[in-house]
Amino acid sequence: MTLRPGMRKGRRILVITLLTCLACLGFAPAQGDLGGTPSAAALVPVRLANLGVGLASMPQALAIERGIFTRNGIDLRVINFVNGGAEATAGVASGQVDIGSYGTPILIGLAFGLPIKIVASPPVKVTGFELVAKPEIHSVKDLKGQVVTSGALGGGSHQALLKILQSNGLSDSEVKIVAAGGADAEMVLRSGRVAAVVTSEPTRRKLEDDGRGRLIAKASDYYGRHQHGFIFATNAFIAKHPDSVRAYLRATRESLQYAQTHLDELVDFSAARIRLKKDIIRAYFEEQFKVWDLSFQVDVEGTANAVQVLKELKEIKATAVFDPNTWLDTRFLN
Repeated sequence: MTLRPGMRKGRRILVITLLTCLACLGFAPAQGDLGGTPSAAALVPVRLANLGVGLASMPQALAIERGIFTRNGIDLRVINFVNGGAEATAGVASGQVDIGSYGTPILIGLAFGLPIKIVASPPVKVTGFELVAKPEIHSVKDLKGQVVTSGALGGGSHQALLKILQSNGLSDSEVKIVAAGGADAEMVLRSGRVAAVVTSEPTRRKLEDDGRGRLIAKASDYYGRHQHGFIFATNAFIAKHPDSVRAYLRATRESLQYAQTHLDELVDFSAARIRLKKDIIRAYFEEQFKVWDLSFQVDVEGTANAVQVLKELKEIKATAVFDPNTWLDTRFLN
């Protein structure tokens, strides 16, 4: 794969895609997937935006296999957007998605009028992005003039990199940023062609264990009180299937509770699908369980702060107004 240094076009790319899709579709959802009005006993198809297959998605995958979603009346159809939140948000705008759970590109979509509502918080509210460098790199400032990779332009990992650089007195023009999209961050760093990558657990732990990487910054240390992740549903799906929004959240909570009480099964299930040692998988979930919040309550102040960060990074306009009454619909949590 040939990597090219990217320019800071994330906001413009996402905005153009969103506005084009919205103008063409008039906010209409895609036809055909949802079908007619189901009977009381029928499953409701739910098209879920997922940002690729990884350990974070394994509790849900296990729950699908164990029938937790179908027992709650949901035919969950997972759509993987491997290039990140910007791609997923464009997928929402084009009518491919009913519900999604990922990071701050959701806020960018809302700021530009995407017809969705935040309905809940995922179990982990804060960002998990981390900046991992080659062992000889000891600090963020050592990256000046070096090549660093992030996820796709306009995505959460790219935003995290910009925030970390900014907080350490570096502009994005002083670092050669490559927006590598869905590239494998571990393989990119191992290639020796870059100085650092933006990744998350368990990749960081694996790189450190192998002596191939060093953690030099956690994005969460720079954001303050900040809600990164959200669960949303489209306005059209809320209007047509409000009970299914509740059912999806109920099934998601049940999925997480099942994962917590069946750790051995979860580890074996994950190891069969992802090339990681079982001890790394177990350690990852044990750490995750400690911070999971199954109330799904949205931190409104943390969300407002996240919007402010996006303004500072020029991902959304400075005039954008975060209105909890129009951006959030949390009645489904009761």
